[in-house]
Amino acid sequence: MRKILIILISVFIISEISFAQVGSYAGSFSRMGFGARGLSMGNALVSNIYGDVSGYYNPALAAFQEEGFLNLGYTFLSLDRKLNFVGFAKKFNLPNQPKGGAGISLGWINSGVGNIDGRDNDTRSIGTLTTSDNQLYLGTSFLLSEKFAVGIGFKYYLSKLYEEVTANSIAFDFGAVLKASDDLAFGLSVRDLGAKYEWNTSNIYGSVFGNTTEDKFPTLINFGASYRLPKGIGSVSLESQMIMIPKNKDNTNPDKKNEFGLKVGGEIIVNEYFKFRGGVDRINFSNEDFAGNLIPSLGVGFYKNFSGSMKLGLDYSFSLEPFTHKPVQNISVGFKFK
Repeated sequence: MRKILIILISVFIISEISFAQVGSYAGSFSRMGFGARGLSMGNALVSNIYGDVSGYYNPALAAFQEEGFLNLGYTFLSLDRKLNFVGFAKKFNLPNQPKGGAGISLGWINSGVGNIDGRDNDTRSIGTLTTSDNQLYLGTSFLLSEKFAVGIGFKYYLSKLYEEVTANSIAFDFGAVLKASDDLAFGLSVRDLGAKYEWNTSNIYGSVFGNTTEDKFPTLINFGASYRLPKGIGSVSLESQMIMIPKNKDNTNPDKKNEFGLKVGGEIIVNEYFKFRGGVDRINFSNEDFAGNLIPSLGVGFYKNFSGSMKLGLDYSFSLEPFTHKPVQNISVGFKFK
């Protein structure tokens, strides 16, 4: 079975048109962000406890999510790509403890590329191919005091590159949040520890010509601060991110250096129903193409009470994406309950 060309085309598509940071490394789909609120605020949410949170950014955040929050998001992307989200976060009081508490966060990211023109080595068409990537997430957090929380997240990655070429991985996140005052919070997270894909092509090429390829994920270290604006009219966040570039087994990329960038985001509460958001992701002053790599974004949120204990709303984000003239747009449906 001569399908080398098929594999190469698929790898090229995933690597070169990927819609996330450090797109040439494994797991790029999981580094784009999570949901309309995160995308519209430049993904600067590692410390932001002044709104609905997601354990995707920091597993410790769930300990500050007083209302249960369930959201489902669909992303409009160019180049036949898809990116969908499902997330949940809530704080729970622990038995026999009047103070403190714990939080839980769940998440699922689904992505992929469709309508790939499959060809064999003789360029004959063999049909339309698709790829898929999934991340399943479970995070737990604990309030060690009323102002300090720590958390750990467990991730399962599953990727399908071709019919008989799949890979999976388990990874871990760690995080902490310090509420320095009612209006100032700091957050730290370390994400994707131990994540890697191992691709085995023996099922296609046999034990003689098949081999195993290892692709490690970058490790992300984020540190940021969030400030609640006077009179509670919103919040602003500033965040730094260190991307630890993985080294190959054979050390074929010794010149690869870790990347450093900044994120900034803000949210204004217009009234009890409406919120306006904005942010910029991938601010890297050392990059030669500084403006070309920025991801500016805007968004809105609208929520309304439907009963004494439940709110229903919509969140929308609009982001400009490098290397394509079409924007990234996400619509998320959110449910809040007590």
